[in-house]
Amino acid sequence: MSEGAGPAAAPADNATVDLLLDLARALHLAYVPAFGVESRVRRAARAWGVEVDVFTLQTLALTESRTGAKRRVDFRRLPFNPHWNLRRSAGLLLLSSAIEKKQVTVAQARAELDRIMAPRRDRPEWLVFLAYAVYGGAVAVRVGGSLWELVAGFGVGFLAGIIHFGTLKSLRVDLQKSFVAAFLGTLVAFLLTFVLPPFDAPRALFGGITLLVPAMVVTLAAAELVGESVEAGITRLTYGLLRFLMLGVGITAAATLWTFFLPFPTQLEAHALPYPLRFLIIAVGGLALSVCMTARRKDMPWIVGAVLLAWGVQELTKVVLGDKGSPLVSAFVLGVVGQLYGRMPDRLSSTVIMPGLLQLAPGFIGTRAILAFLGVPGQGSDARAFDLLLVALQLVMGLLFAFMLGLSHDAQASTEEREMNEPGPPKPSS
Repeated sequence: MSEGAGPAAAPADNATVDLLLDLARALHLAYVPAFGVESRVRRAARAWGVEVDVFTLQTLALTESRTGAKRRVDFRRLPFNPHWNLRRSAGLLLLSSAIEKKQVTVAQARAELDRIMAPRRDRPEWLVFLAYAVYGGAVAVRVGGSLWELVAGFGVGFLAGIIHFGTLKSLRVDLQKSFVAAFLGTLVAFLLTFVLPPFDAPRALFGGITLLVPAMVVTLAAAELVGESVEAGITRLTYGLLRFLMLGVGITAAATLWTFFLPFPTQLEAHALPYPLRFLIIAVGGLALSVCMTARRKDMPWIVGAVLLAWGVQELTKVVLGDKGSPLVSAFVLGVVGQLYGRMPDRLSSTVIMPGLLQLAPGFIGTRAILAFLGVPGQGSDARAFDLLLVALQLVMGLLFAFMLGLSHDAQASTEEREMNEPGPPKPSS
């Protein structure tokens, strides 16, 4: 028997099937693409000697276990969680890897999965709200804002953090809170034009609501479409665009209400801060992002590094390719570094890739497109919502090219799985 092939297929008992379904559900909540969920669950089943096929959609996971001529189908509903939790994601990916390596039994895996998914408060709420505010200000600077955009982004981000984090107990209000955050955030950004010196309100608005912009959802959907998980990808893409539409409706409603009483605020074209100061502010924003995403303390320096790496590579490509730079090149470099990081003990590539992608995700393009459509001056004629999808596809292709290098353990495991499933003569045992 070749190494890691597992024992011969055996009947799947209820406890094993239930655990595999719950593992699929948990991985889905951790923002693992559908093809990644299916691959990990199949490898876990194989490690326990169980013959199981798995199929996931955005809202459903199905398993088919076979015992001789008998077949059994089980399913789980998959909810959507709008909050990133890197600590939980790391725990789940490490657990699935331990299962694949046959380091845990079904009972041990069940206990560990329940521990990982148990509700817990890692940090006080006031610190999370503050982190949202700091990251909002840092993003406003990253997209070209100056000090007053930073201050306004801080205020809008604090409000968005309260709305987002304060409603996590009810996953049913994700779309509604996107509308409320965009509506109130737009009004706050416009009101701050009366309090602060002239500043670029759209940059401050995007910075404040950036963690509610579903650009990463759209990017994951594009990855699923490219990865042949078409059903899941279309559903995720539709949901992501619907969330973005709710943000757009919120901005539109606030802007329309504003024009009933006052004209649009005069927009000042922002002047980006000097690079050393931007570097420092973005680094502080990366530290705040690690709090927003509930990262492990030992991963925080690496998250800050990933944020700076993604931003730095994008800025360098702008020097060569112009204002928009190359999201594909930036995502490729990020993917390579993330895979190398994932080869370290007790480390996961997603810890680097997820925060880095947030610096490249095309949310600001969509925000500008909405404001340009409303007639807010200063957004430029090149602001098009379709560019959001084009940038998302570039990010996906960059990551795909990086993973084609096979630097990560996941890439090697996927290659082995494909080889095992390919028809052909039996391979000699080791």
